Amino acid sequence: MARRPLGIAKESRLRQRAEYLAVQSDGTKLHGRHVLAIARKRPAPDLVGRLGITVTKKVGNAVVRNRIRRLLREWLRTNGWVPTGWDMVLVAKDSAARQLHPTDFAPDLTKILRQLS
Repeated sequence: MARRPLGIAKESRLRQRAEYLAVQSDGTKLHGRHVLAIARKRPAPDLVGRLGITVTKKVGNAVVRNRIRRLLREWLRTNGWVPTGWDMVLVAKDSAARQLHPTDFAPDLTKILRQLS
């Protein structure tokens, strides 16, 4: 019995530095309590939405940074990815290090995704 992969599909990820920089330079900033989202409309609106997650060393050590990434990805996996036609970079704020469950990010991420839709 084959299992469906739970991660982010390759075409749904920002993978190169230039893609991150393009979103960060031209994108719109949407502030949440624990996360800053920078979103940019893609030139072809029918393309799949892409996501990048950034957690700087300022937030914590490698264990903390990886936990934040896992929590953000899990919430997005269960509640819907980036809307079609958008590129989005999520930047974790310092307060994200104290969050222990994916639902702790729910108010921020629901507000951000609602603003993009």
